[in-house]
Amino acid sequence: MKIRPASCGFTLIELLVVIAIIALLAALLLPALNRGKASAKATQCRSQMRQIGLVTRLYADDHEDLFPRSQHSANANDMYPWERAVAPYLGGKDISGTTLTNLLRSLYHCPEDLRSGAPLSYGLNVYFELEGPNYLSCHQIAQVPKPAATIAYTELLAAIDHVMPEDWTQLSDAMSDVAYTRHSGKSNYLFVDGRVLLLPLTRTYQPPALDSWNPALAQ
Repeated sequence: MKIRPASCGFTLIELLVVIAIIALLAALLLPALNRGKASAKATQCRSQMRQIGLVTRLYADDHEDLFPRSQHSANANDMYPWERAVAPYLGGKDISGTTLTNLLRSLYHCPEDLRSGAPLSYGLNVYFELEGPNYLSCHQIAQVPKPAATIAYTELLAAIDHVMPEDWTQLSDAMSDVAYTRHSGKSNYLFVDGRVLLLPLTRTYQPPALDSWNPALAQ
């Protein structure tokens, strides 16, 4: 009598159990993978902002320690806005439309900025352009009293190249301008001293006790 070899296949129940285990493991791992991807994008954004801070410093070294201006006041002062002014320090041979377009698709664009049209992801703090008796003159980097506490660039919500925190009176005003939740409820901020910190908005602006945007009030 021939003895049939034992079957080495899986039963339907065993296959269903294996599939269920794989699905469970995938469900457990997916959030961790997503967090890892988000963290990597926040790190890339931070690196890009550091580079913008570096070329801003190089620009200032060649221009009497002056900050570049934004679209807020550049044209009125016969200057290029910051995104064009610092382009030559980023390897661009000129500040043509082609160079700017390439920067808008790379260094000037945060990987977590999902807005269409590839607008600037970063904006200059307009306080460094303001003049008059109501504002501390900080056109030059050396004029900023506390560079380690004063924000130079932020992540943007609007399709412009700057923010105007001098017009803010409450937290909701800042929330309308700053992409404050772009990185898991936080945002990257470039300070005048070149550091980039990932912070909640309330760690930078919570009037009247905290204002890291106004050079006269930053602590």
